Amino acid sequence: MSINQNTIDRLIEDLIERTLKSPIEPTLLKDTCQTLSDAGLSILRVNMSWTTLHPTIGALTLKWWRNRDYDDITRYAHADGETDEWLKSPGYHMVTNEIERLNIRLDGEKPDPYFPIFDELISEGATHYILRLFSFSKPGPHTYENDGMILSFASDRKGGFNEEEIQTLARVEPYIALALKMALRERIAQNTLSAYLGENAASRVLSGSIKLGDGENIPAVIWYSDLRKSTDLGDSLPGPELLTTLNEYFSCTAGAVMDHGGEVLRFVGDAVLAIFPSDGRSLKETCDKATMAARDALTRMEAVNKSRKAQHKEPLAFGLGLHTGEVMFGNIGIPERLDFSVTGPAANETARIESMTKELASPILASVDFAKNSTARWDSLGSYPLKGVKRTIELFSLN
Repeated sequence: MSINQNTIDRLIEDLIERTLKSPIEPTLLKDTCQTLSDAGLSILRVNMSWTTLHPTIGALTLKWWRNRDYDDITRYAHADGETDEWLKSPGYHMVTNEIERLNIRLDGEKPDPYFPIFDELISEGATHYILRLFSFSKPGPHTYENDGMILSFASDRKGGFNEEEIQTLARVEPYIALALKMALRERIAQNTLSAYLGENAASRVLSGSIKLGDGENIPAVIWYSDLRKSTDLGDSLPGPELLTTLNEYFSCTAGAVMDHGGEVLRFVGDAVLAIFPSDGRSLKETCDKATMAARDALTRMEAVNKSRKAQHKEPLAFGLGLHTGEVMFGNIGIPERLDFSVTGPAANETARIESMTKELASPILASVDFAKNSTARWDSLGSYPLKGVKRTIELFSLN
């Protein structure tokens, strides 16, 4: 059966068009594989693996199988680069030896070298396996390992891919890689900005909010937490251990915020500034999310301190202020160096509320505006003047 090259021409045009669009549709691989099959290629399985720039994810793999209704995506942590799954894979063999293409028959003599993935492919009826390695950077040390993708095709036709199929795949592969590269660049930009700015702020920046003063007033629950005795820690701990300690604390506070739908906006030294946007929820629902995050932060800190005690280290503690109000969410700074954050009286008041946690011997304090909208039990500690705030604010402790 010959390949319908008109269908291949249309596929290439479609890949170019998709590449120029933003964002690229998630069905890219499925649509491409189906078109290749419709054109007459004997494709059993297609695999795309690529590296990415992400704080916790080092690489991803997307698989397509003929006659299956889903794409199988797997995310790999950075540490997974040391596992046998990768170290004993044809991809690792190609990367470390800078081999751009492998053409392997699976229906004859045992391939040399032989990789564990071949067992799965052969059990599924694969007879031929072709891999292509693409680099997305200039040639240099570790280029393929750090920035690129591996694209593989398996056939189950008796005798494997014929010469026309091999040439057709070689023709189409660069267009698939180009489309993926563009999709990756968009995703990496989002990942990187999200890691530094928060997901909401990152989306706003990528959507064009990049000028000084760009922003809008939004209703939000505001979170401000601060590490206790941080000055003493800074004086007594060497730099690397201090960073480890700070990250332990941040995993308790900022980690709880993220896991309960909040958005961390800024790390101010050892303080965490975060918000819980309403996002269509009622104020009561938003306050309850923040309250759950606060309880979770305390629970996490207890676990951390249990571990620290076993290591004969001093326990950690933090203070937390919770408040509600309207804040300006946007760009501040100077035109050449911007920060996307929240400003306004409510944000300042939240920091002042947190500063009272030590004086009132309560790790978590909330304003009356927050407490009255939370379904949790809050005990009034009375009204207090706050530094820089013209009015007194009734403060509540979480029961």
